[in-house]
Amino acid sequence: MGFSFNFFGTQEVRKFSYKPRFYDPEAEERRKKYGDFTKPKETKYVPGQHVKGSFRDGNYQRTKEVSRNQKTIGIVTMVLLFAVVYLIFKYFPLLIDSLGK
Repeated sequence: MGFSFNFFGTQEVRKFSYKPRFYDPEAEERRKKYGDFTKPKETKYVPGQHVKGSFRDGNYQRTKEVSRNQKTIGIVTMVLLFAVVYLIFKYFPLLIDSLGK
């Protein structure tokens, strides 16, 4: 008893078709046979060598501080905002009086 009325008709099933742009089967076979020489040589893994000092020198420190440019932009924006508000309060009554006459 289900009515399936669709204004635009039935929707087709979308299919994923990925065609790589740059694929060299010969290079792939060489990598399988001789190994990948594009990667640097692996050194012995030491636990924590990549984590050491990440909170002090990592992205966390950069997100906490506000840059000098951001402070300057904020100050200029506030000065312009106050200037616009001041001019509106100063000249708005004159505009209303001139329109009323």
